[in-house]
Parts: sequence; structure tokens; C-alpha cells
Amino acid sequence: MIEESILHAALDEARRQGAAYAEVRAETRRVETISARDTAVEQLTSDHDRGWGVRVAAGGGWGFAATAAATPAAIRATVAQAVAIARAGAARRHHPIDLASMPAAQGTYRTPVQEDPFAVPLAARIDLLLAALAALRAAHPRVNVADGAIQLWHTVKQFVTTSGADLRQEIVESRAEITAYAVDASGYSYHRSYDNMAQAGWEFIRGLRLVEEAGRVGREAGELVAAPWAPAGPTTAILGPTMVALLVHESCGHPIELDRVLGWEAAFAGTSFLLPVMLDHFRYGSEHVNITADAITPGGLGTFGWDDEGTPAQQTPIIRDGIFRGYLTSRETAPAIGQRSNGTGRATSWGRIPIVRMTNLSLDADPHGGTLADLIAGVDDGLYLETPSSWSLDDKRMNFHFSVELCRAIKGGQLGQLYKAASFQDRTPHFWGSVQAVGGPADWRLTGFPGCAKGEPLQSCHVAHGAAPIRVASLDVKRGG
Repeated sequence: MIEESILHAALDEARRQGAAYAEVRAETRRVETISARDTAVEQLTSDHDRGWGVRVAAGGGWGFAATAAATPAAIRATVAQAVAIARAGAARRHHPIDLASMPAAQGTYRTPVQEDPFAVPLAARIDLLLAALAALRAAHPRVNVADGAIQLWHTVKQFVTTSGADLRQEIVESRAEITAYAVDASGYSYHRSYDNMAQAGWEFIRGLRLVEEAGRVGREAGELVAAPWAPAGPTTAILGPTMVALLVHESCGHPIELDRVLGWEAAFAGTSFLLPVMLDHFRYGSEHVNITADAITPGGLGTFGWDDEGTPAQQTPIIRDGIFRGYLTSRETAPAIGQRSNGTGRATSWGRIPIVRMTNLSLDADPHGGTLADLIAGVDDGLYLETPSSWSLDDKRMNFHFSVELCRAIKGGQLGQLYKAASFQDRTPHFWGSVQAVGGPADWRLTGFPGCAKGEPLQSCHVAHGAAPIRVASLDVKRGG
């Protein structure tokens, strides 16, 4: 950890150099990764990183600078750079900085961990991963390659400000993934995967039941590579929770980031079709669609005590009964629409400024909704789609195309023929407006996404999305090939 005296020395230096306000955020992170293929470990890494950054309000503007050094000279130079940037950028501001809204909270947040993942012997972690890959290969004779990885994160954050805030957060995250690659007689290959990530300890990895699930994953890969291509045409479709989770991320999460709406951000995902005049009026989906941004969901990758601007974790309604109700906002963007931050200012390291990021953005389960089996039973002729394979969207998040790993026919309320390479395309409001039913709490699942890219320079953030299965009318399914 960075010594606390360094943080307060930087605050004192910011005051001395004329800053009206300053905040210092330090971070120490440890990441361990095991990657394997078939019967051998291919990569073992243990990364350690630490540093601190200072953000100041000076001369009417904001400035940020960061360093891994902790000497008195480095403190002076880093603060001076931040102050100079603030003064230089003041002329470009369109509204004054509200110093009265700067954070003053004090407290701590820690991930509830039952079993410290870093305390699990490396040999035991390797044995588990290799056993899962062996089960993948043994599941079907067409499986000829098995990949997998286990990753662990331990992050400690410290945040202090001249307004009195003093926040400490310790976050532990765990992830595992396995993928089976199968080949048919012609040499065509297809894959089937299983993965998830959560803010939790080794108990989460145990709960994934990698070895047991590997049998199913490998068997499906072997069957899918020889299965017929998915049929084309509009059809009633049931989408599984992991497929819905990615749809929430891409077609709901990115468009509601207020910096994209304002045109302040366009990297990787473009801007947004959701203009401020649409707030509280625009019909985003059917009356069954309710989406919430929630930074307090247990186990979520977007769960914390405070965001990286010191704003407390909170819940924000985004869509209610199909109507668009809220954006994701930061301390800098919220005033542009007459609001205060709802706590989504997040940075991926000590060397990056916080920008608007998703937290745990989820499609709410229908309290009275049925199970996945109930939804399938209600379809006489349709398709079941599960697990995203690839996707693309336009730069406004309006038009999209997704492909899936697994597709099954639904006939008379029962799952039937297996198909490969199904895909579908739609427009965001039309798709969500076509939702006829959302499953209940029994099948609601939280899916972790380890790499949501945004910003220049790049910030790759951990986010999560909860979802239940949904039934969609007349989904435009495309034939694979």
C-alpha cells in the first residue's frame, strides 16, 4: 500500500500551489493468472502494480496527474502538473465547479470473502484447471483442443480529499473460463465455452463446478460442430440469461453513459441515440422491461462502497415499465442535465481519471415470472438462444447484430434439434419493445464482464449484468454458414 503520509503530503502541496480543491487516489493491485491448453500450463503470471494520482480544481478548471514515485520531488512535480493542466483547461469549461458538492465521507468497504483465493496453493489451482480441461476433451471424440484460465485480483484503494473525505476499499475478484474446440470430418471447427467472474473469493470458483460443467460444455461442442446450420427467418425466441446480459451491456449500458450522450466520449462504442430530451418520455422497451444500475449487488464487479470520485454506491432506475428514466452520470457530467452524480465515476487504475462506467446494470426479474422451463413451455414453435459468440453495433448503439454459440429448436413447448451458428439483428428500441415476458427470480443470473473498453487512453473496466431469460416476438434470426 502507498503510505498514508504520501497522500496527505500531496493534498498539502496542492493547497500550497493554490488549488481550491484536491483529491488523491492511490491504488495497489495484485493479479495472478493461470492459462492452460489441453494437458499443460501455458502461462503463469503474477503482476503487482501501485501508484497514486492527484486531481485538482485550480483556476476554474480540473487537472489530473499521476506517478508511481513517492519522493518529495515527485509529489511536488506531480501536483504542479495537475495544477498547470487545470489552469490551462479552465477556458474550455462550460459551467463552474461546484466545490460544495465535493466528497467528505469517511469509511471502509471490503469484499465479503469466505476463502482467500490467493491463499489457495498454486498447485491446487493448476490441478483444478487441468482436471476441467481433461473433462472437456473426454466429453466428446470431436473435441480436439481445450483451453482455460483462472484469474484472481486483489485491489486496495485509498481516497482522501481537502474536503475531508477518507475512504478505504479492498476488493477481491475471481474468474474462471473453459472452452472446448471441436472439429468435424471436413475440418470445420466450432467452440463452446463456460465462464464467469465475480467479486468474491475462491468459494466462487468452487461454485462454478468447472469439472462437472466441462462434461456438458465438451459434449455440446462436439454435437454443435456436426449440427445443421440455424434456420433463418423471424421467429419467437427464448434468450438465456448470459445472452441477455450482453444485450443489456451493449444496447442499454453504453447508450446511457452520459459522457457519450454529451459527445464528450466516443472511443470504442461511439456516442448514443439517447438525447436528453428523451429522458422520462422515450419508450425503450415493452412494459415488461425494467433495468436498474446497482452498485450494491452482492458479488457484482460493479459493487463498491464509493466510486472513484467519492460518491456513495447507490441504485438508479434506468428503465421502468419500458420508459427511459435515467443515465449513468459522474460528478463532471451530471450538472449538464441538472443532476448530481449517481456514482458511476470509475477509473481502472491509479494512473487514469474516473469516467462514466457501468456498475451492475441489470434487467430486473419479473417478481411473478416463471422459470426458463416455463418460458420454453409457452412456445409452440421457436428457438432457444444461449451464450454470445460475436457482436457488432453502430456508433449510436441503435442497430446491432449478435451471434450465439448454442441454438435449439422449440417444438410444442419442448427443446429439440440442436443448431449451430445462429445470429440475429435488430434495432435497439424494436428489440426491447418485442419482449413479451421476462423470467422470474429463480433463473436470474449475474454475469461478470472482465473487459469493457472505453476511453483514450484505454480503460478496460470490470462490470456485471444480471438478467433472467426473456421471450421475444418475431426475432430476425439469420442462417449461419
